[in-house]
Amino acid sequence: SACATPVAEATALALTGTPWVLVSLGGQPVDPDVQPATLVMETGTQRMYGHAGCNRMSGEYSRENDSLAFSRLVTTKMACAKGMAQEQQFLQALAATQGHRVEAGRLVLLNDAGQPVATLMAEPSVG
Repeated sequence: SACATPVAEATALALTGTPWVLVSLGGQPVDPDVQPATLVMETGTQRMYGHAGCNRMSGEYSRENDSLAFSRLVTTKMACAKGMAQEQQFLQALAATQGHRVEAGRLVLLNDAGQPVATLMAEPSVG
């Protein structure tokens, strides 16, 4: 059936090794005029890296089943004319992440109450 294709694509997307691009924070779309925030969780290590919107970031992640947490987050310390508030919100969302789900090519980060704090879209061309 036609419905089978998106499910197959979603399961083919690996959580790790896939570049993810931030599309919404706390249910609100991100500012399209700000450099997109990205996140990559390395396969086979507990390391993550990406771009927070203004600054580069790196840190560690731990994952077990549906739980997911980020720790030891560090960023460069540049100031940008645009995007600093969105960057702070993204970093706070990462710090609040306790779980996740992957659906229709999107990675939804969840807080301890199971509420979405950030949504990222798979972006294989970034990285």
